[in-house]
Amino acid sequence: MCLNHKLIESSHESKIYAMKPTCAFIVALASCLSAAAAQQAPGDSEVVARISAATVLILSGEGAGRLSSISTGVIVRPNGVILTAYHAIKNAKEVQVRLRSGDVYDQVVLLGADERRDVAALRISAASLPTLPLGMGTEAKPGDSAYVVSSSSGLGWSASKGIIAALRLADEIPGAGQGFRLLQFTAPVSSGASGGPLVDSQGALLGIITKGIAGGSGGAPAEAGFAVPIETVIGLADGSRSQALGSGVALQMPASRPSPSTAAVVTSSAQGILRAARTIHIASRSMYFTPDSLEKALAGQKGFESLGLVIVKDMRVADLLITVDRPLFTYTFTYSVTDPRTSRVLDSGKVTAIDGGAAGARIAKQLVNKWAKARSTDAAPNPN
Repeated sequence: MCLNHKLIESSHESKIYAMKPTCAFIVALASCLSAAAAQQAPGDSEVVARISAATVLILSGEGAGRLSSISTGVIVRPNGVILTAYHAIKNAKEVQVRLRSGDVYDQVVLLGADERRDVAALRISAASLPTLPLGMGTEAKPGDSAYVVSSSSGLGWSASKGIIAALRLADEIPGAGQGFRLLQFTAPVSSGASGGPLVDSQGALLGIITKGIAGGSGGAPAEAGFAVPIETVIGLADGSRSQALGSGVALQMPASRPSPSTAAVVTSSAQGILRAARTIHIASRSMYFTPDSLEKALAGQKGFESLGLVIVKDMRVADLLITVDRPLFTYTFTYSVTDPRTSRVLDSGKVTAIDGGAAGARIAKQLVNKWAKARSTDAAPNPN
């Protein structure tokens, strides 16, 4: 019995000893795999560098080199195919694409567009361009890391990081549209980010940023960004529309205008600012009035064309800002004309009208008369 017992113990110990190297090997292998995975996962700076190389800046103009908007795009084919925001180039008379490398392309072709999702495919005459691997936006999970590189506020290749917040139907988001899905994310974006890439932590393209929905208004979450899942629009890259857009050779980034000193603001005259103005932007603070109402009225107003003023969609390139409002429970429409650089009120007025169309016509008449007077008033020459 004792001999058998010893044999059993000896056998048991041999099995234990035999298992120890196997367990140690498994633990070591797991550690190696974990370390390898950690080494393979790119860091923030590497991910941003990859995204930046495949991100482009897009200038759109309304003719004669007049810049109307700045947006973003992402290269999805090495042969120069780009996805961007459709609304940014929809009515553009001239388009220019700028690469991170510094190369500029003035001849741009529209391959296709999905107006519902606000995405368009463009092509430039380039080859061997950097692209991002395609991910699956609809498979992204809330909490996953999300990266954005865009022309936010007109500053090209600005990077930000956040997380995926949700995958939603556009129907749930006021003002977004209907019949498609959107990725909601928290990475900070501002005007100019439309058309830019939304990318995961591995550098894979998840979606195309769509036009912003004002955070905190109309039920949209504050600081929310939205992107169309890439797999729902990548087919546009194979479009065959081939519509040549106007040459953007005359388009330039807006020159930075330093804030004037207090003394300059005080001494400058409203008439002088109105005389020097070349571009105007129209905004509305009332649901009863749309900027289009005044744009159309000004275009049709006798004498407006001779003033040499151009209406622009981008407030950053405007010399004058016209803001229209209508106090509740009244038929009075008020307007103010300000200098965007200083917020100085140059002119104001009001009209009475039953609707926005009639108000636009009356405001346009007042403004054209005032501007014509300001521009005809030149300083008298000094006597010799």
